[in-house]
Amino acid sequence: MPAPVKIHFASSNPGKLAEFRALAESNAAETSSTAFRVEMLPRFESLPSLEENAPTFGENALGKALYYSKLSDGIVFADDSGLVVPALGGAPGVHSARYAGPDATSADRINKLLEELAGRPRQERAA
Repeated sequence: MPAPVKIHFASSNPGKLAEFRALAESNAAETSSTAFRVEMLPRFESLPSLEENAPTFGENALGKALYYSKLSDGIVFADDSGLVVPALGGAPGVHSARYAGPDATSADRINKLLEELAGRPRQERAA
């Protein structure tokens, strides 16, 4: 069996890294295909950041992957995710991290979301 291919994840989120590692390991085991060794992009937190201003999660992820691949050697991938609430027209969507302002905490974002959903019936509180 060939050596695993190393790919770099453009993120500082260890939880997401663990999820992608599990997906890579599961895929390799199920398909007997080339294994991937998923690692954090070295020095990610010291690299200049990319402003995520695309209208979709996919476009933001692609933009990050292309941007960070120019700042490093090897294969780079990225993701973008957030919360989509149909009753709020899809908000916060791609703005999830900045939903309650640039310096907001997770608790601030949750509180803002709950305030906007206040008074809505349970079936409208899906995300």
